[in-house]
Amino acid sequence: MLLDDAVQGRRRAFQAPLSVIAADRPDQVPAALAAVTAALDQGRFVAGWLGYELGHVLEPRLAVSVRPGPLLRLGVFAGPSDAPPVPGGRTPGGRTPGGRTYVSPLRPEWDQAAYAARFSQVKDLIAAGDIYQANLSFRAHFGFLGEARALYEQLLAVSGAAHCGFVDDGARQVLSLSPELFFDLAADGAITVRPMKGTLARDGDDAAGRARLAASPKDRAENLMIVDLIRNDLSRLAVGGSVAVSNLFQVETYPTLHTMVSTVAATLRPGAGVTDILRALFPCGSITGAPKIRAMEILRDLETSPRGAYCGAVGYFAPDRSAHFNVAIRTITLSGGRGELG
Repeated sequence: MLLDDAVQGRRRAFQAPLSVIAADRPDQVPAALAAVTAALDQGRFVAGWLGYELGHVLEPRLAVSVRPGPLLRLGVFAGPSDAPPVPGGRTPGGRTPGGRTYVSPLRPEWDQAAYAARFSQVKDLIAAGDIYQANLSFRAHFGFLGEARALYEQLLAVSGAAHCGFVDDGARQVLSLSPELFFDLAADGAITVRPMKGTLARDGDDAAGRARLAASPKDRAENLMIVDLIRNDLSRLAVGGSVAVSNLFQVETYPTLHTMVSTVAATLRPGAGVTDILRALFPCGSITGAPKIRAMEILRDLETSPRGAYCGAVGYFAPDRSAHFNVAIRTITLSGGRGELG
């Protein structure tokens, strides 16, 4: 497993797991999360991915109907090794490692008409006051030849994403090229969440584009709804009065677009553990909508396949109780020569 953090200029490699923690059914989740806590108590690191549908399992209102599929895959490790920073995902000699890869043309799950019909349903629900926003998504499928690690390195070289990860559990490989931080938790309980909401394609005049996005009433409203949602989620875990917003509506630029990011920070109350954190925060509100639980109910009814690792999280928990996870957008799952992109 690899975790590439462009903010810190750091690559962490987790190798030779001592054991694997997996859950494929809702009834397996409590034991899996207990195993995570036990491993941390033994001085181990736990790293891997959490599937979006895990959020349904953790919320009683959603647990009555959970789509089948892997819910989490985590390895227990003695610790990570730090590899040299990988500039743009390339080797020191400038060659993208791993050889050739082949990806067939994408086959979207929905055609334009199917998407438009569901989009219209979401708009009607917003107009009726049922929800304020929903992050409607679908998957695209493709054939794949080559090494999964090579594809990850090639995408890393061009993505410009800050929070990336590669996880190979033998049966499947998850390649996450995400620009979005879910949460960063320090050992002292300081937690930071950085939701992204609001985007604008780059058009050659970056200064004008950034200014236009920063001033957009629609994008500011969309971002603020999720900031309020995150504040509420954090308040379930935080020391009273510690939840604070900074850098509201900050605009960041990536190779193809500008995006609006806000930062919400808090201090966790003593004793808040892994299960508490995930119950309160997971999945990130930026990929659900608001109100969170109602948006997730609607998305479950409208979307035709499980999201899986996409819109979940990739990262690690450390024995000192620090942790770092991305929001697994721009994420590919490979298995048996087939790929799924979300």
